[in-house]
This record gives sequence, C-alpha cells and structure tokens, in this order.
Amino acid sequence: MLVEINLLPKRERKSRFMPLLSIVIAVLFIVGATTFYFIVQRMEQQIAQLKTELDQTKALRIAEEEKQKTATNASVGVQLQEAIQWAEQYPIHTIALLHELIERLPERGFLMNVSYARDGAIQLTAQFDTTRESAAYLQALKDASFITDVKLTSLTAVEEKAEEEGTMPRYIGQFSIQLNMEEWKKQQQGGGT
Repeated sequence: MLVEINLLPKRERKSRFMPLLSIVIAVLFIVGATTFYFIVQRMEQQIAQLKTELDQTKALRIAEEEKQKTATNASVGVQLQEAIQWAEQYPIHTIALLHELIERLPERGFLMNVSYARDGAIQLTAQFDTTRESAAYLQALKDASFITDVKLTSLTAVEEKAEEEGTMPRYIGQFSIQLNMEEWKKQQQGGGT
C-alpha cells in the first residue's frame, strides 16, 4: 500500500465573503457620499435664496423708511407752516399773560404749570398755603377783564415737610381758564391791565 504524503500546505478555499463585504461597503460609501453631496448642494442653494430674499427685504425696508421720512418731513413742514400762520394771526404775548397771571397770585402762591391752547384755553396749576388763598386767586382771575371764564377744577392737599415747623399741608389747585382773545389784544395794544 502506498501512502501519499503531501508536504505542501493545503490550499484553503478562498472565501467570497470578504470581497463581497468590501464591495458592499464601497457601494454604501459611494451612495452615502453622493447623498451627502446633494444635500449640501441643496442647502447651499436654499441659503443663497434666503440671502437674496433678505437683501430684497432690507432694500424694501430702507425704501419704506425713506418714504416715511419724506412724508414725515413734509408733514412736519406743513405743521410748522400752520403754526407760523397761526402765530402771525394771533399774536398773544405769553410773557405778558404770565405776568398778569402771576400778579394776581397771593403772596405765598406759586405757579407750577401753565399750558395754553390756540383757542385761548389755559390750564394752570398753582400751589397755595391755604384754601382761602386758592379762593382769593379764583376771584382775582374772575375779576380780570381779559378772562371770560375760570373754574377751579381740583384742589388737593399735599403734605410737605418744613424744617422748623414739621409737616405742613400745601394745596395744589388746578384752574381751567378761557381767555377773551379780543379783550386781551385790546389790552396789549392799549398797554393797560
């Protein structure tokens, strides 16, 4: 009997699994890279589109602001022109008017706020030490020939601290006055009070 001795290493059968796995991985990598590339391209297009829209929106906003500025400037110009015309038509000397209102205040009365409207309406706030002083001021305003109507709309007591006397009440009176424009003009032209 013959015995065969083979000293050559036995050839192993090549596995098809490894090359197949390599091909699958390569195909998946190529598909993934291609998909990623197209997604990035699409995002870049969207970003470019959004930037264009943003630039257009900014341009529209700037144009709208310029339009509003022009309209506002024209409106301010018209209002200023109207105010100048009104001032020329109704020359009320407010300094003289304030002097007349202050002159009628009692000794310890103080004007705090005065507002004047075009139609001769005056809102006046004054401070007094007593309610009697506020009543005296109301009567002094009623007696003025250049005032057609005057009302004491409110009188409020306010506590103030005095250094020597402790807490003393002060009275804040709000007056609504209607100026007689014609009489005031005559008085100013004539120089009388």
